[in-house]
Amino acid sequence: MVLELLHEREENVLSSVIHHYVATAKPVGSQVISGGMDLSPATIRNVLVDLEKKGFLTHPHTSAGRVPLDQGYRFYVDRLMRARSLNLKEKQQVEQEYQEAKDEVEVLVRHTAKILSAMTRLAGVAVFHVPQEISLDHFKIIAVDSHRILVVLSLGEGLVKEEWVRLEAPVDLGEIDKITRLLNSRFAGATLAQIREGLLKEVESVKKAKLTILETALKLIDSALQFDGDEIHVVGVAGLAEQPEFHNYPMMEQVLRLVEQKRPLAQVLGRQWAKPGLAVEIGHELSQPLRAFSFVHIPYYYQGQVVGALGVLGPTRMAYDRVSGVVRYMAESLENALSQKNG
Repeated sequence: MVLELLHEREENVLSSVIHHYVATAKPVGSQVISGGMDLSPATIRNVLVDLEKKGFLTHPHTSAGRVPLDQGYRFYVDRLMRARSLNLKEKQQVEQEYQEAKDEVEVLVRHTAKILSAMTRLAGVAVFHVPQEISLDHFKIIAVDSHRILVVLSLGEGLVKEEWVRLEAPVDLGEIDKITRLLNSRFAGATLAQIREGLLKEVESVKKAKLTILETALKLIDSALQFDGDEIHVVGVAGLAEQPEFHNYPMMEQVLRLVEQKRPLAQVLGRQWAKPGLAVEIGHELSQPLRAFSFVHIPYYYQGQVVGALGVLGPTRMAYDRVSGVVRYMAESLENALSQKNG
């Protein structure tokens, strides 16, 4: 989208409308703006009319005040916004949170979603994605009982991915060590991309041998190679429910459906593997299930490779400067945590 250039006066008024509307969720009138600007209410009213004609603002028919449209937010984010840095106390709190988290990657990622939600009072989203180029060091399988096992994938560069599996048919616990040795002899040292090439044949062969647990483990590797198979952690739905935009039932239903299905979020985050840097997607820039929202997200790295993405999901009436600063800082913090825990 090519945005129309605005005069400095128009930029200042637009920025003021957005800041007031984000803070109050109420249409913003000229009297409110004039209190903080060296312009008369009449002049401001003329500017508001011009901004509305250009598609940056609109006004409810029951109010003379204006509210931002998606295009207004887009201009603000691209041309006017400066991301707000976290203060020292907030940074110390984040550091403490990571010190208390466990070493396992998925735990760190889930913890990141929790922190994002707590700091923004919106929905925190995070996912860990195993790169296909990474190699498998070894498998470990831990049987809790005959129906429940923990499959641990120890990957190259110190990364670890764990998956709990509940088996439909019981497995002989005495077979666990045998199966683990078989997995390690076949796949240790190979990249996940190389492993995938032989997965279908391997699954068919173990089906004939009736090694249910091995078939399950192979499918786990397959899911680790596909973004849709990665677990997306979404924390803070209650924060979304508190936003005025989502108080009515149809909107709240959208929120719940989105969190349950997660696929639209997966598709957005999947684009991040090839796009470095912070992305801010607003309203109608997103696919249909997400058009009532804005999504601020960023990839994060380990050993020079993109291994996941994180972000904040909220209404289009979002404090983009604050959320952008939080998301960027959390990506850096997660990267540091991964290096320290797995280094």
